[in-house]
Amino acid sequence: MEWVFWCLKVVCAGLVLFLLKIATTTWWKPLQLKKFFEAQGIRGPPYRLFSGNSADISRMMDEQRGQDFLFWFGPHARLVAPHPELIKEICFTKFGNYTKFFNNPLARQLVGQGLVGLTGEKWTQHRKIINPAFHMDLLKGMVPSIVKSSANMLDGWSKLVLSGASEIEVLKEFHDLTADIIARTAFGSSFTEGKHIFDMQAKQMILTIESLRRVYIPGFRFLPTTKNRQSWHLEKEIRRSLRQVIDAREKTAEMERTGSYGADLLGLMMSESKEQGRINAKSNASLSTEEIIDECKTFYFAGHETTSVLLTWAIILLGIHQEWQERGRREVLEICGKNNYPDADSLSRLKIVGMIINETLRLYPPAVFLMRQACEPTKLGRLSIPAGTQFMIPILAIHHDPALWGNDAKDFNPGRFSEGIAKAAKHPMAFMPFGTGPYICVGQNFALLEAKLVLAMILQKISFGTSPAYTHAPILSITLRPQHGAQAIFRMA
Repeated sequence: MEWVFWCLKVVCAGLVLFLLKIATTTWWKPLQLKKFFEAQGIRGPPYRLFSGNSADISRMMDEQRGQDFLFWFGPHARLVAPHPELIKEICFTKFGNYTKFFNNPLARQLVGQGLVGLTGEKWTQHRKIINPAFHMDLLKGMVPSIVKSSANMLDGWSKLVLSGASEIEVLKEFHDLTADIIARTAFGSSFTEGKHIFDMQAKQMILTIESLRRVYIPGFRFLPTTKNRQSWHLEKEIRRSLRQVIDAREKTAEMERTGSYGADLLGLMMSESKEQGRINAKSNASLSTEEIIDECKTFYFAGHETTSVLLTWAIILLGIHQEWQERGRREVLEICGKNNYPDADSLSRLKIVGMIINETLRLYPPAVFLMRQACEPTKLGRLSIPAGTQFMIPILAIHHDPALWGNDAKDFNPGRFSEGIAKAAKHPMAFMPFGTGPYICVGQNFALLEAKLVLAMILQKISFGTSPAYTHAPILSITLRPQHGAQAIFRMA
């Protein structure tokens, strides 16, 4: 029986060590970290075992506007850094000391191993290949595709208005529009297949949003629940369909021997990937088919969701502030006329429309915060930062801070951008709707071009106001969107 005794001792010792590790992780380390930051003048709410205080973050942001403070996401310390100078250090001057991180692996299923979810050398490799596809000179060539999709939408609106049905739910309309645009611009020569793929990706995004709203239980995503099986099936079909499109491009390029894979986003990315692979053959610098698939998924998520919500908020704001709607419309009519749609050259002259877009992005940015984590012990301003410290950069709070934007910070005033972005606020780092630093959204030029063009075309043809049915209730769901939809009343301009 002696061996049983020794087995019990080993089991008990193991259990004690396990409990000590849990106690260290969930109690002792957080309390020591709290004392460490308090000694440097950084305070925050009390640490709550397991639960943390992330549920109260909105209230805390309001109460401690413009101040750095510590809060807890489970046992993890998060330092809120609302100061532009600290943000400059994190995102620029000491960029290498901080990295992106994901708390919930469910978020990754939207982009896989695409640029949004990468760090380090892989991020550098992907960014180098994808950057050229979003060069402004190439994006201008996509204007006709954006115009075609937008004209189709406006034709539908005009028919509804003329038939007497003047109220339109614009959030849904812009979701359909931007999905059509990204399918045309990403898969121009394979538009039908692209549309089908993005329809599946839209369903996947809905399932992911539903999952993110629930408490995350590690390992739950591997259980064969009904929704998990739906998600697995969609993922399999999305990847299979994208693989077929990519293989078809490869075969066509091989037969034609032109070295080109097309002038759409997919083709430009494939061409640049092959070029990088040729230049750096020994370092495997090109992207694999699976990596290209992940970037295509990122095109949809980043290029569809953000622009559709941006356009929705622009319509709501201009519906409320009719004077700015009229100013924007007069500018479009003066530069483009009534019957000629804007082109790439005229877009650059639409200053007021650009100011409206920027003010919309200030009030309702696509990314409401940035998350970074210290890779190693470092100094941040006057602070000593331990490795593993997480940072929240509260973009939404910074965009609404009266100390940076003036007493009218909560008001819609596009005029604040009349002298450009750099002079709109009291600090050049106060405006970052697409993030900032090397990790800034690679597709921001595409999103701005698309939003400006679509809004200009709407102002040219349609006048509008918010519907009595509209209830103002912004809610965070991946992006900041209207919780109860966005109903607007339309009439012919």
